[in-house]
Amino acid sequence: MAAGAGLPHTGPSPLAWYRRRLDQLRARAISIRCVQIGDDRLFADTVDRFAAELAWKHRWRDAAAQRLIAREVRPGMVAVDVGANVGCYTLALARRVGGDGRVYALEPEARCFELLCRATGGGRCVQVDARQVAAGEYSGWATLYLATIDLGDHRVVPAAEERRALTVRAVSLDDLLADTPRVDFIKLAVQGAEVSVLRGARQTLARHAALRILCNVSPPLLERSGAGADAFFEPLNDAGLTPHRLRDDGTIEPVHPEVAWSMARAAGGLQLVFRQLP
Repeated sequence: MAAGAGLPHTGPSPLAWYRRRLDQLRARAISIRCVQIGDDRLFADTVDRFAAELAWKHRWRDAAAQRLIAREVRPGMVAVDVGANVGCYTLALARRVGGDGRVYALEPEARCFELLCRATGGGRCVQVDARQVAAGEYSGWATLYLATIDLGDHRVVPAAEERRALTVRAVSLDDLLADTPRVDFIKLAVQGAEVSVLRGARQTLARHAALRILCNVSPPLLERSGAGADAFFEPLNDAGLTPHRLRDDGTIEPVHPEVAWSMARAAGGLQLVFRQLP
């Protein structure tokens, strides 16, 4: 028998090795690259960001949400991009609201915010008001836990793995939008902190009957933050906003909250649209 034959394998599995190498590739820094989308430009400084922006451009990701924005958002509207990252949704919203509209883009992480401002600044998107803040239940300060691989996964909810943490400014949407006469569309993607953001937007939700909310719903992340289905739906229900399933063509249909939560859990995460029923 050859030496070592039949002994248990103690090293990393091939699958684990490939995953580790893939993660290393995704996080690799590159010189700043531009991804042109029509007259707009996104900017990336890692392989992961560059791949994500190409996927957005070619509608390999979030295609239904892009079609929803094209259907629902009109010139002159006011939109809010909560968790703007490098600006994919911000630019899509800015194109739709036009020069007479307004887009508030909130992104707390410094490098993401720098790339967001590069995409929207220089007079290219005068309708965008970019703020380096996290949205929350109260205005003040929050702890941000930084991702090292998926750079769209910075979050204010602690992750399962150890992460570097830093303190960032936070603002409630009620404070941010207190003097805004209309709010028409909110995109919300905050990696499990959605309940905190919605609780900080109760007055905003109550004041604007025509408001649409496009929300990333991840039951595992919400539950990690200590929020279940009841806590998530409660501020939306109080404002008369009901969940709708987002179809591939960007249209929506009402769905019962329990069904919506089950769909999100089964998928590991789901984009839902909230609005008042006609």
